[in-house]
Amino acid sequence: MNNSGAVEPDEFAKAIEKIGIMIPTKQDLEALFNIYDIDASGGIQYKEFASQLYGRPMTASSSKSAVRGPEELAEAMRQKLVSRGARGFIGLQRQFKIMDDNNSRSLDKFEFSKACADYMLGFTEGEMQKLFNYFDYDKTGLLEFDEFIRAIRGPMNPAR
Repeated sequence: MNNSGAVEPDEFAKAIEKIGIMIPTKQDLEALFNIYDIDASGGIQYKEFASQLYGRPMTASSSKSAVRGPEELAEAMRQKLVSRGARGFIGLQRQFKIMDDNNSRSLDKFEFSKACADYMLGFTEGEMQKLFNYFDYDKTGLLEFDEFIRAIRGPMNPAR
């Protein structure tokens, strides 16, 4: 409302009231405000609100100014796949088939970007491009299953 870039307590109270939520006491309203004001700055930034809303921690790596390398992006995708049950080869194969919308047994950039968005990884367009290029070992512009597995599984440990 005041164009500061952050929602201040009085603006928060007005917004809560406008959407029809009745907060019984001022202390309750302050407690609710403090849940979203992670850095205790007295204002809620968009990233603070979104991190609480989506249950993701607000980290330095999630800021636009931080540059993430392909290995870090691959690790984020790896963790998301594990959280979706893709722990072994069969699980990864199943996730790859889900991503492959046109059943071509490969992913083009559009399918890969759509999968990243569907998995809610929060990658920028540039990060998705960087990750796709990292996965596309033979540089054909298509991500084959074996390239996907090689990148997701990571380097082999000495026991393998």
